[in-house]
Amino acid sequence: MEQERFEDFASAIAGLYRDIQRIKARYSQQLDVRSVHVFWLYLLLAHPQGLTASELARKGKSTRALVSREIQELTDRGLICPDRHTERRRYGWKFILTPKGEDLARRIGSIALDIQTQAGQDIPPEDLAVFYRTLHTLLTNFDRLADSLGKDHHDEG
Repeated sequence: MEQERFEDFASAIAGLYRDIQRIKARYSQQLDVRSVHVFWLYLLLAHPQGLTASELARKGKSTRALVSREIQELTDRGLICPDRHTERRRYGWKFILTPKGEDLARRIGSIALDIQTQAGQDIPPEDLAVFYRTLHTLLTNFDRLADSLGKDHHDEG
């Protein structure tokens, strides 16, 4: 029973991830942005005070190296800019959306809401509330487990 539950869970998560990536790739192509940028733009819309590159990495479940490599493209395209009022050090700057970036992020948010509505159809709102609460608990538990495994691995070396 426990093994079947793990197989169902792992298969469902992998399937959801694959489908999300396909949907994200389709819309990112349509919006003329890289799929990795989609969530970062959405995060910056949700945080109008700005986010540092480290915060974008953490909240977007990306590596800091990836954010560092990609952030310049978003800046060059005029979608984000450093808020130089936040810090004097380059790496401490928070990045904020430009008006062009905000327009694009709002389009992304609208698409995301439409996708979420379609994906949640035929599911009662109270079931979705329990699902999301449970999903966040699972994420927290898996993050904690992955972090502890990473520390154990580093301690051995």
